[in-house]
Amino acid sequence: MGTPGIDACSCVPLYVEAYFGDLKLGSATAFLWLRRDLKLSLVTNWHVAAGRNHETGKCIDPMATVPDHLHVHVPLCERAKPPLIVRVPTIDDEGEAMWIEHPDHHRSVDVVALDIDLPPPGQVDTMPMNAIRTVAIKQRVGMPIFILGYPFGRTGIGMPVWKQASFASEPFLAPDRDHRFLIVDTASRPGMSGSPVIQRVHGTVEFEGNRHGRIEGGDGACSFVGVYSGRFHTDDPNDAQLGRVWPARLIEEIIAHRVRLGDR
Repeated sequence: MGTPGIDACSCVPLYVEAYFGDLKLGSATAFLWLRRDLKLSLVTNWHVAAGRNHETGKCIDPMATVPDHLHVHVPLCERAKPPLIVRVPTIDDEGEAMWIEHPDHHRSVDVVALDIDLPPPGQVDTMPMNAIRTVAIKQRVGMPIFILGYPFGRTGIGMPVWKQASFASEPFLAPDRDHRFLIVDTASRPGMSGSPVIQRVHGTVEFEGNRHGRIEGGDGACSFVGVYSGRFHTDDPNDAQLGRVWPARLIEEIIAHRVRLGDR
């Protein structure tokens, strides 16, 4: 899909709400990934689907209620119309998780993939993240990135907010050589958990391998960085406003694991 004058990446994020029955527990962001088996996965944070802190396992809701499904707000091609609400179960009738987490690191990587069924293209205005053409833009500490999500909920015609951030740790060291996550410098707000994180460059582009190029038109050069999972929580009102991004390779490993599992 795509609308002239609208960046294609703005069609990637989806607003989601976590529910237990009819009780809304919170809101977040997610995005689609087109798998090799030509089915779609919905990618968001483990803590969004599970309703628990991914490090401690503690319930996020003060009443210790956890979600049993997500409401995914899927925009129609006529975005001025109300979105299609798609119900995505997070647990089955026995209370077992229906999400796929990382095959090796499990919940310590705060990312999951859930199966989702959508109407065919032409009815909804969606864009899987991996359907965006990406290039190997140079990644160095201090360089700008964008977090695409819904800090204010779904407003207007449902376009996400592009929140600028920057690499605050060495990208080269994640996910194998230091922390599994990247540290980013950003003053994000609740609702952006599960957001795709990208580099978007216009004009002259510096690629990895000391190569340069130039983007003359269109949306510019794009590189998928990973999935945002919120700020580090501290009791200090003057905290450094740092957050986590789980690198793209971890998402690819989760999706590959889902494909290996086949139909469940």
